[in-house]
Amino acid sequence: MSVYKRGNVYSYEFWFRGQRIRESTRLTNKTAAQQAESIRKAGLAEARAGIAGPKPAINFGDFVRNEFLPWAVKQYQSHPRTYERYRESTKPLLASLEKLRLEGVSMASVEKFKITRSSDVSPATVNRDLATLRLILNLAIRKEYIAKNPVQEVQFLDEGPGQTRIVSHEEQQKYMAAASPLLRDVATLIVETGMRPEEVFTTRKENVHLTPSYLFVPSGKTRFARRNIQLTDASREILSRRLAVANGSFLFPRKGDYNQPLTTVRKLHHAALKAAKIDSPFRLYDFRHTFGSPTAMAGVDLPTLKELMGHSDISTTMRYVHPTPEHKREAVRKLEAYNRNQIFALYEPSLGSPQKSPQ
Repeated sequence: MSVYKRGNVYSYEFWFRGQRIRESTRLTNKTAAQQAESIRKAGLAEARAGIAGPKPAINFGDFVRNEFLPWAVKQYQSHPRTYERYRESTKPLLASLEKLRLEGVSMASVEKFKITRSSDVSPATVNRDLATLRLILNLAIRKEYIAKNPVQEVQFLDEGPGQTRIVSHEEQQKYMAAASPLLRDVATLIVETGMRPEEVFTTRKENVHLTPSYLFVPSGKTRFARRNIQLTDASREILSRRLAVANGSFLFPRKGDYNQPLTTVRKLHHAALKAAKIDSPFRLYDFRHTFGSPTAMAGVDLPTLKELMGHSDISTTMRYVHPTPEHKREAVRKLEAYNRNQIFALYEPSLGSPQKSPQ
């Protein structure tokens, strides 16, 4: 029996047709409480308690589009950034779980999503997606489609200090040579402009401006993602070529549906890594880091780099600035040369007095 004592009275808890029944008997005698539970179960079995049967099965994708997103729009109407975060996370979730029935989303399928997704994005992004999935399934429980949320049993990833990898020129050349034409275009746009992969995937025809040469990003993970991106010759060539052959709304459409954007190039990415013999971890997102670091080392000031990358805070931009070993050695050589000149000036008055150290 599932009878337990709470305070001075007994309650019972059990499952019936996918629903959890938890009620107080208001009895202080355990035997009487067990009898009350038996009567309650019998009443449910004979359909005398007014509890409806299970709702029709529904797919995860249909629930997200038809029920979760409309609910989230209203729920977070005063917090649009929160809604945007949830909406963005539904994209990879749909790509992985769309065809499953809600009750078919199991702990095993969630773990598979977590592992697969972690090969493409940072642990923090994976955890945001898992939090969104947890919210989706909690709503499904409240709407009585399912009885249990498997995400509750899944351990989130350790975010640590964050993953950072700067792709060397040699790795970049090997990767591009091994990449498919589609992947090469995506990776080149990221490394040339600093765009996020999802920003590349969702590029629309009307947002590409070849004269003057820029790309408008209308939205993203924060309001600062909305920006104009100046195009390099390489990025302009790619967008111009794709613009000329685009049949639908997007320059990177989903296979089989020109009016839906691409959501992932994971398989192509892993195939390129294998063909190029590049060791993991290596995420497509690392090309965004690779844009940020050389841009800073080339002398671009951090406020400008912040705007180029669409960051909300300059401290985020700082994480993308990773001087190479050669860049560090060059900095030390400059310091040594400065110190030598200062000492030399002490013994050569004609050269003037030593300079003051920069503050």
